[in-house]
This record gives sequence, structure tokens and C-alpha cells, in this order.
Amino acid sequence: MMYCMGRGYDTDEVRRRLIRILSESEAGMSGVELASKMGMSRITLSRYLTSFEQHGVVYGKRMGNVTVWNMKRGFDDYLFPQDYFKVESAYLDMITAGRAEDAIRLLENCVYSGATPTRLILETIMPAFESINHMYETQKIGGLELMLLQDTLKRSLHTLGDSSDVDKTKNCILMNTEPTDDILSQSVAASLRSDAWNVNNMGDVSGVMDVFFDLELQKLLGRVWRGTPGVMILIVFGGNLGAFRFISSAVSTIHKKMPKNIRLAFCGDTGKKLLGSEMATTDVSKLIQWCNTIHQNI
Repeated sequence: MMYCMGRGYDTDEVRRRLIRILSESEAGMSGVELASKMGMSRITLSRYLTSFEQHGVVYGKRMGNVTVWNMKRGFDDYLFPQDYFKVESAYLDMITAGRAEDAIRLLENCVYSGATPTRLILETIMPAFESINHMYETQKIGGLELMLLQDTLKRSLHTLGDSSDVDKTKNCILMNTEPTDDILSQSVAASLRSDAWNVNNMGDVSGVMDVFFDLELQKLLGRVWRGTPGVMILIVFGGNLGAFRFISSAVSTIHKKMPKNIRLAFCGDTGKKLLGSEMATTDVSKLIQWCNTIHQNI
């Protein structure tokens, strides 16, 4: 339970009661009315209202000498973990309706309400990405609309992955072997960052995969990671088996010159072959779980 602001009040319970009361009022309610309904003092309630407004749950509108409070559209009383599927639907509705800011605030509110960033990424943002791609493929939206909606997804990922906490023992470099949209790698990056990983997302590296690649990669590792402490995981995205083998060979060469706690994982269809890596999968959730397991076992 989370207690704050008002002694003896559970913040989550106050939020749920407030949402329940405001959802029954079309015109909104004043602070005095809300305090009466909530059974708390106006001073105590005002602290909660200020906090909830900052988190995008409610908003206040000045009408004369009175502030009338309303609930933000789409911000229902979600409970986690059982309501992730409801968030998925609400989020997709918001982004397709052009309500980008509301969609991002929805995710922020969910985290505030107890949802984990990783599950929101896996069960809300990634399904939305698949849905809008399908809309484009079936000509329900055009190319520019697709780019606009993808921008909202990327902003959402940035919001969920925006963590000031970094564990120096958790290090990761992500790279794509193909010049394709990197929403998948951005999703993994955001998820890991939300869990205190130090992530460097290199994007498409196909243009620098040449005879000097192992030297370039060694320089990169020396710049972003000194070899201790903890672990460095290289995650490579793509679908080209030759590219996977190429990077695996480069990492094998580096292993002879640097600490052994460098691990390699492939995210893509490898035909169930490891190709010199320790992990090869198309399942992002399994990849993230594997990264955390590797770190726990160092």
C-alpha cells in the first residue's frame, strides 16, 4: 500500500474513489463537493487533486471563483495486473483518433497506478504497432498517417523508458542488421531502460559491417563499457542469417581480447539455430527475461 500526502489515506484508494465519483458527474464537481463526497478536508483533498492533475488523471477548470474538477477522457479506474487488456484497447483508440498526448498520459497514469513499463510495452504498444501496420497494409490509412501514428508509439516508448536510475552492472548494446523500422529494438531498449539497464541503441549497422567491424565494435565497447563491473549484452535484430553469423564471428574475436562477460543474443528468425549466440528468439518477452536472468546469475 502507498500512503502519502494525507495521514492514513491510501493514495491508490483515493484515486479510485475520486475517479468513480467524477465518472458519475457529467458537469464535474467543485473541490467542496468532492471533499464532501470523499469524506476528507478540502486542504487534504487539494493536495491529492494537484498530484493527480500532474499525472493526467483529472483536470481543473476555473469557473468564476470556483475550480470545477473533471476526469480526463479515457482514464478509467484500472486495476493491475487484470486490466492490461483494457489499456491496450483504450490506447489504440486514442492514437488512431489523433489523441497522442492523451495516449501518452494514459500510459503514465497506468504506471502511476501500478502497471509495469515492460508489460505496457509488450501488451499495449507492440500490439498497437501491429494494428496500425495492418491498417496501412489494408489501405485504411496512408503512408504519412502511418508515420504519424508510429511517431506516437516512439514517443510512448521514450516516456516509459525514461528512467534516471541506471545500474552500472547492467549494460546492453542494441543493433539492427537491416535498414528497417527499428520499433522492435526501441521497444526492447525502453523496456530494459525502465529496469535500470544502461542501453545504447545503435540502430542500423548494416552500412559498417565490413572487415573492420570487429575493431569498430571493440572500440565501441571500450567507449561505453570498461569491462567491469557486471555484464554487457549485445542484442542483434534482423532476419539475415549471414549477418548474424558475421556479428557472431566478430564477437568471438573480441572475446579473445576483452573480459568474458560479454554475451550475445539474436532477436529474429534464425531457424531455431543459435548461430554462435547464447540466445536466439523472436519473442521479445523471452529476450527481456533472458537478459535479466543473465544479470542475476553473474
